[in-house]
Amino acid sequence: MEQTEGFWAGAIALAAAPVAIAAGIAKGSYDAVSGGGAFDEGFHSAADPVIAKARKFGTEHKDTITKGVLGGAATAVGARIVNETIKTVFKR
Repeated sequence: MEQTEGFWAGAIALAAAPVAIAAGIAKGSYDAVSGGGAFDEGFHSAADPVIAKARKFGTEHKDTITKGVLGGAATAVGARIVNETIKTVFKR
């Protein structure tokens, strides 16, 4: 069994949850109405793979995601520092 734990696995799974829930409701409802099975079975057959793939993605790409978030934050802070420095220099 593949390890799919950690912050990014949970965060990406949480971000994918609305899609998984919508897919699960659609599939579960269709199965229940058409006689193809119980709602619960249909829901889980659609929602569980979405969440599992999202957790796997978060686990596999956690280093890249972290670098992107930190790089973006550093860029924003650096831009703020440069902007304030330029304002101060031209204010004189």
